[in-house]
Amino acid sequence: MNPRKILVLTGVVLALFAFIVLYERRMPTTDEKQRKGQLHWDLPADRVDWIRLERQDGMILELKKNDAGTWRIIKPEAYPADAFATNDLARELADLKRAGGDAAGARPEDYGLKPPAVKAAFSWTEEAAPQKKKTRVVEFGIEIPGMEIAAARLSGTENVLFVPASVLAMVKKNANDFKSREIFSGSASDVTSLDIERGRGHLVLARKAGIWWLQQPLVDLADSGAAARLAEQLVALRALDFVGSADKESLATQGLAPPLYRVSMVDSKGMRSVVELGSTRSDGNSVYARRESQVLTVSNSIVEELSKEAIIFREARLVTPERSAVTAIEGQFGADKFSFARAAGGWTSAGNPVTAAVADDLLTSILDVKSKSFLEESDAARLKSQAPAGSIRLTTATEPWEITLYVVKSDVQATVSHRPGAFVLPPDTLTRVQEAFKKAAASRPAPTPVPKAKKK
Repeated sequence: MNPRKILVLTGVVLALFAFIVLYERRMPTTDEKQRKGQLHWDLPADRVDWIRLERQDGMILELKKNDAGTWRIIKPEAYPADAFATNDLARELADLKRAGGDAAGARPEDYGLKPPAVKAAFSWTEEAAPQKKKTRVVEFGIEIPGMEIAAARLSGTENVLFVPASVLAMVKKNANDFKSREIFSGSASDVTSLDIERGRGHLVLARKAGIWWLQQPLVDLADSGAAARLAEQLVALRALDFVGSADKESLATQGLAPPLYRVSMVDSKGMRSVVELGSTRSDGNSVYARRESQVLTVSNSIVEELSKEAIIFREARLVTPERSAVTAIEGQFGADKFSFARAAGGWTSAGNPVTAAVADDLLTSILDVKSKSFLEESDAARLKSQAPAGSIRLTTATEPWEITLYVVKSDVQATVSHRPGAFVLPPDTLTRVQEAFKKAAASRPAPTPVPKAKKK
């Protein structure tokens, strides 16, 4: 082969390579074509921040996204929007696809576009210019029978195009379809306080440093399990139905003027949500409720939880420090005194090492002490006037917990620092705790074996 032919072939190969690198690799694959179809436009759906739907029957639905990325309904009345439904709508409008053949020459009036069945306007921003808003308006007409497509056009133009019928179905949805069915948004782990007003009763629970406390009707430790369950049930509550505006004039009939229950929830970001609950609906399975200005119904199972007495939420355990936070355990029972301290090297007692398992068993015996019933402040004052049968002190990084034990007839009663009133304990409590201290003090770790010297 002569050199000229070699040069020509080399040039062809290089040109083909350049085409592949510069053009063909940028062309969509078959899978991509099938997935995307023939796009009419492809806008950033995640940057859509406003949508307005105007139906031929006069219904107007307006949704707006705030700076935190949360959607809210602005019209016909302000209410939190369902994130999934609204994001789907934004995605369909921003990524509108052609469907069917070319409609060149088609008359808009023949396809229900004069006037349109629905007019959809939406705005968005480009990442490169977030301060500059762009707006597009699409008009939707009729669905083409048997073809799963619908007529549409850009507002202000005469050109008819066809889009998937699913888009038309979405923009024709009612306002209720875009309302959030969550009653309290967020998760139970984010709840920091619950305020429940029920007639003359008032229950307030607050979480501080991970520990639930009763704030009303008295200040005391709360049962963490009971408080957490109530928070979980409230967060899991969902709207069953949204009641029409005509029924809102009957708030008194619905038990909402005044409400039977008023629940206020605050999350870790300081956001407060308030929901009122009223009377049972005629179906017997749901109750009326109101969030913001919207009347709705929820399952009546929540009423049983909200009507529980405050004592149900009071902690029966005497003390509830985190195990890892306890740095010292002290006990005194008559002339017997015990002291255990924890440092970087582990637990010690009277200068002698104590195994972690032994110290943990002692701590468990203290943390497991539960009251059978609660006593009033007057009973606590009476107890403090007599000599105690024993005392326990748990030192933590913040403040100590102190338990003072008394023998009253056949019962053991106690007072606890930071907690109101007094507590009635099982009769064997004093004996069990004292024996736990004695067992821990008598325990000694196994001696470390001394390695034998090697024979020379």
